[in-house]
Amino acid sequence: MKFTGAAMCLALLVTPALAQATDPRAPAPAAPNPNAILAEVSNVAQITAAAKKCNWTDPMNVLASESMLAMKAADLKAMVPPEVRGQVDTALAQATASVAEMACKQPDGKDLPQQHQITMFVMDQYWRMIAHVDVLGSLRWGEVFHYTPAERTALDKEIAHIKEFKGYGYYEVANPLETLADKTQTLACRERPSNGKPCRPVPAELENNAATVKIMIETTEAFGKAVAAEKIKEQQDFLAAVGDITQFSAFKDDACKADALVIKTGEARVRSEDTEDTFGKMTHQVMFVEKFRLGKPQPIGWVLLFRSMMYASDNEPYVVIAENGGEWDEESARIGAGEVKDLYEEQKTRIASLPPGEQQKASEAAQDAISETYFDNFVSMGLMESIKTGGGNLRLIQCTAD
Repeated sequence: MKFTGAAMCLALLVTPALAQATDPRAPAPAAPNPNAILAEVSNVAQITAAAKKCNWTDPMNVLASESMLAMKAADLKAMVPPEVRGQVDTALAQATASVAEMACKQPDGKDLPQQHQITMFVMDQYWRMIAHVDVLGSLRWGEVFHYTPAERTALDKEIAHIKEFKGYGYYEVANPLETLADKTQTLACRERPSNGKPCRPVPAELENNAATVKIMIETTEAFGKAVAAEKIKEQQDFLAAVGDITQFSAFKDDACKADALVIKTGEARVRSEDTEDTFGKMTHQVMFVEKFRLGKPQPIGWVLLFRSMMYASDNEPYVVIAENGGEWDEESARIGAGEVKDLYEEQKTRIASLPPGEQQKASEAAQDAISETYFDNFVSMGLMESIKTGGGNLRLIQCTAD
């Protein structure tokens, strides 16, 4: 099948016409051409329907494209006389229905030539809709959306993620939306009065945009709720797979996410020793801990850490003594942290020659002696490394369910 209008140029005007800012020094812009806009919007309706039918992208991207389409259609209807607004709905319905018999693959099983471009366009609508949730859900528009605290938290995280991902490109959409919000705040207030505050009168020249603002509020709010529901479920599924997430620690803030590199401090082997010299009391600590990809059940390695503290309650940073082998193998690292599984053969022989009542105590003493030898080595290494790094440079952040 062929796509209508401009086909693959995808030149949709994604920001409503009433949001377009003008420079007072610039010449007056040309009046919008409803026929050209209808062709573009029909093309996008067809594109979105194709992506949905063929499952070419995530359903949330499709919902974003459908949401953008609904708002653009409402904006278009505001430009034309009431008696012809039904033609907009008819054209969009026809464009959507036209993909019903479309094949999602070529006869030889290869992708359609337009699949990639369609997919990229529909995916692009997601961040644009997130910008709508951000700007139109702000105080600038009177916080007209009704979200629960959990939904608001989930959306704030996603907005921050999209802003970081898009960088300055984010404001390609956000800035015109701020202009729209400033222009239409009276309409938004009348549609969704907030906090019981009185609304300013709506200027007569804006009355024609009332239906557009209503659609924008309802559509953007619904999209935000869908995003929040998905993010909340993802977090719930993630926490269920992880178990007790507080058993894990990460190496930097905001790093306790799915597949992030973490260590399981809740099951770490730790050996400490208190010393006192002319500089005062110190606690030296050696910790053996396994590394994981958060959410995956199997460890991917181990690390041996060291730190010195003036007080045992201090959360001082660590230095790395050994990691995943090298000079020290895993068994040696565990021994230094106090985990001794086997004794040397000569010790076993000596202990076996003792009276039964003394063997357990002798075995424990031998294990402690072996561990102490390794521990002392690791403390010496850790102190030297601490001097090099100025006291340690690895601070652990305990993961939380937030």
